[in-house]
Amino acid sequence: MTPAVPSPSHSALRTTHRHVQRIGGAATLALCCLALTACGPDVQGSPKPPPAFGPVQSGWFGCPSLQGVYAWPPVQPSGVRGSLPFFTGSAEMQVWVQQQRGETTLRTRTINRARNVRTSLTRQWSLVTYSGVQARCSSGMLDLAPQTAPSGNEPGASGKLQGFRLALLKDGGLAVGKRTLTTGNKGSYFSWGGQSYGSYDAPDVETWTWFKLARTAAGDSEPPIIDAHEPGATSP
Repeated sequence: MTPAVPSPSHSALRTTHRHVQRIGGAATLALCCLALTACGPDVQGSPKPPPAFGPVQSGWFGCPSLQGVYAWPPVQPSGVRGSLPFFTGSAEMQVWVQQQRGETTLRTRTINRARNVRTSLTRQWSLVTYSGVQARCSSGMLDLAPQTAPSGNEPGASGKLQGFRLALLKDGGLAVGKRTLTTGNKGSYFSWGGQSYGSYDAPDVETWTWFKLARTAAGDSEPPIIDAHEPGATSP
């Protein structure tokens, strides 16, 4: 007679079952994390101008011309901060956009409305030029190539890029979108008591913010200087 093989105890069966459950749960979580990173960046905000700005102007071929003179500060929203696709250094400025031979040039110049203030900045342009390689048309909007962000990286991230998107609106205004891409993010499988356990490559985070500039002139020629200074004036 063949001796019977002793069967495992119930407690051993339960322990083995729990062990399989733990391994299965960890594997499922790992697969989910890998799937998240493979699906592209986590997008916060919209890559299109807000509906409150009004409809975007479309062109028959490529992007419509953005050439024009626009007013700073933005009409929507107020309190815009951080890096921009053009120089800003005054509370009120002219923004002159020119497009020639595939290049896009953004000029800014100070506006002075105080009679008792004298400044040469109302006559000097600051400019940034984007070549045809640095600017490309995407869905009727002009994308400016992302550059390394001037500020420090976010905690848990290894890199940050910042680019801009320009869109001509049907009312003549200019919508400016700021795209910030944070790469090299890390996530943890779980946390307990303030401690994180296990790490994985988390998805990149793409953040969009928008502001709108009002159009003041066609921009075919240099706009007139706006300077209210009067010699001898003692009040604005």
